[in-house]
Amino acid sequence: MQNLRLNGLRHGFADVFIDLHSRRARAVMLMLAVALATGALVASLGISQVAARQVAADLAASTLNTVTVTPAQETSSSHVAGAMVFPGDAVQRAHGLGPVQYAGLLNDVSLSVNVPVTRPPHYPEAVQGATVAGLTAQYPAVLGSSVPEETAWLLDTNLPVVFVGEDLAETLGISQGNDWTGINLYIDRVPYSVVGLVSSSKGNFSSSALIPYQRGLELTGGDGNSHMKILTEPGAGNQVAQTIRMSLMPQSPEQLVVSQVQNFEGMRAGVSTQLDKLAAFIGGFLLLLTVLLIANAMTVSVMSRTGEIGVRRALGASQWSVASLFLIEGFIIGACGGLAGSAIASTTIALISVASSWSIAYPLWFIFLGPTVGITAGLISSAYPAYRAGSIQPALAVRSD
Repeated sequence: MQNLRLNGLRHGFADVFIDLHSRRARAVMLMLAVALATGALVASLGISQVAARQVAADLAASTLNTVTVTPAQETSSSHVAGAMVFPGDAVQRAHGLGPVQYAGLLNDVSLSVNVPVTRPPHYPEAVQGATVAGLTAQYPAVLGSSVPEETAWLLDTNLPVVFVGEDLAETLGISQGNDWTGINLYIDRVPYSVVGLVSSSKGNFSSSALIPYQRGLELTGGDGNSHMKILTEPGAGNQVAQTIRMSLMPQSPEQLVVSQVQNFEGMRAGVSTQLDKLAAFIGGFLLLLTVLLIANAMTVSVMSRTGEIGVRRALGASQWSVASLFLIEGFIIGACGGLAGSAIASTTIALISVASSWSIAYPLWFIFLGPTVGITAGLISSAYPAYRAGSIQPALAVRSD
C-alpha cells in the first residue's frame, strides 16, 4: 500500500514537471512572484533584525559611555556666591582616570541670571530664546557637537570670546564663513568677539552663545548650576562612574552626584518589536497578494484543463489524485520561489548593511524561512483550485470540452 502511494506521488510529480515545462513562461512568472514576495518578507525581517541590533549597539554606546557629574542637591541649594564645588583642575583629574576620551564642564548661565544677547546695531533687542553657557573646550565633543579646532582652546581661557549656535547666528545675521573678524556680540552689555560657530547634528547648542567657562563663572558668581560630562572609552562608563567622585573631590565626594548608567533593554526590545511588526506587515501584505495571484492563475488553469481532468477521472483517477496534481504544482512553485526569495533577501540584507555601515549578522534560520513561507503560500494558494479540480464530474467535464 505504501509502495502504491509512493508510486502515485512520484507519477504525480512527473506529470506536474511535464505540465510546468510545457507552460514555462507561466511557471516562471508564478515562481518570480513568490520569490519577490518571500524575498520582501524575509528581507524586511532580516533588515529589521540588523537595524534593531545596530540601534541596540548605538544605545549601549551612548548610555554606557557617557557619565554626568553634578553638585548634590543640598550642595547646590546651599551654595554660597563665589564658592566653587568643582576643583579648578577638574577636567585634568577626569582625564587622569585613564579610559576617558573627552571631559568638559558647562555652567548654565541663563539658568542662574538673565543675560540678554544682542548685536547692535544689526540686532539691538535681546534675542528671544537665546541661551548663554560657559564651558570648557572639550564639552561640545562629549555631545557630538564641534567648534573650530583652531579656536576651541579659547574656551579654556578667560578671554571675552563667544561661539555662536547655527540658529542664533542666522537670527543675528552672522554668516557661515570662516572669517568673523570684527563681529561682536553683547552679552549682558559686554562685548564678546565671535570666534566661530557651533556645529551639531543634534542641535544641542543651536540657539546658544557659548563663552569660556571662567567667564560664565564670573556671570553666575559660582558653579552651583554647573555639571561635568565625560565620554569614556567603550564599556568604561561604569568604571569611571564609580571613581570620578573620589578623583574630583577626595575630601568630600558626597558633594557630587554621578549619573547612573541606565538600562535601556526595554527600549531596545521595544524598537526591535516595532521594527519586526512593520516588516511582517509589509511582507505579509505582499505575500497575500501573491497567494491571490497564484490562486487565480491556477483556477484559470483548472478551467482550461477541464477536458483533461474529465478524461483522467473517466480512466479511473480518484478525486484525490487529480487534486494532488495542483497541490504538487503549488508546492513546487512555492519551494522554488521561496529558495529564490531567500537568495534575494540575503543579497538585499548584505547590500543595505554594507551601504549603512552596519555589521551583517542575522539568524541562520532566516535562510530556511524563504522556502518554508514559499511552500506554505504555494499550498494555500493551490488548495481551492485543487478542490475544484477534484470535484469535477467526468461526464460533465468531457461534455463541456
